[in-house]
Amino acid sequence: MKEAGVKNALDEQVCLVTGASGGIGEAIARRFFDEGARLVLFRHHTPYAEQLARDLDPSGDRILCLRADVTQEQEVQGAVEQAVGHFGRIDVAVNVAGIIKHLPIDKMSLEDFESVLRVNLTGTFIVCKVVVPIMKKQGRGKIVNMASIAGRTGRPGVGVNYAAAKAGIIGLTQTLAREAGPEGIYVNAIAPGPILTKLTKQVGPEVFATWNTGRAVSKDGLPEDVAEATLFLASAKSDWITGVTLDINGGILIR
Repeated sequence: MKEAGVKNALDEQVCLVTGASGGIGEAIARRFFDEGARLVLFRHHTPYAEQLARDLDPSGDRILCLRADVTQEQEVQGAVEQAVGHFGRIDVAVNVAGIIKHLPIDKMSLEDFESVLRVNLTGTFIVCKVVVPIMKKQGRGKIVNMASIAGRTGRPGVGVNYAAAKAGIIGLTQTLAREAGPEGIYVNAIAPGPILTKLTKQVGPEVFATWNTGRAVSKDGLPEDVAEATLFLASAKSDWITGVTLDINGGILIR
């Protein structure tokens, strides 16, 4: 709880979050809502984002939950237009939606490879492509893309498809930051290390420990850690930062 009179970091800001059905996306949505944001949540297969919206905002005044497949440009365009029609603008876009299909390369089909790139990388591209013109008209905007330590160094247990997609997100972020910066649009990425979510808990403690080899601190990474970093990059506190990929990995990667 903030003291009376203390301004929230995202008061009246309209923030689009994809992948809000997952652990990291949910944590970001919750943190943004706590900081005064009006939320646009994209969901695809599962209805969990709708339940999250009801839990956070029973009145429905501050959250709009829309069904959109991030790999389909027309769906994303239509959902964003609906969001702008409802709230009037898009101030922040956070691209979290992603999938993982881990197989050794000799057992990975072309479809296994391309499907992960479609969701993780192409989906990020499509959302950016759709929101940038809106942000240009506004003269300001913030985009935060979810990369991964796998896109920095490669990691065991994630697959070359996932690592390639996340490396691509880093390159997309850097180039878009230069392209859109003169229009007042800030573009950054976050590269989390292993984060303890419902999904990662399913792999078992031994595998999770392997992913954390070389970590400098004993604390496990949590979705809330990523949410705090995302909030910083989405807020005015980061107004001299663009084109950066922020490593959040407990010291697995120190450079």
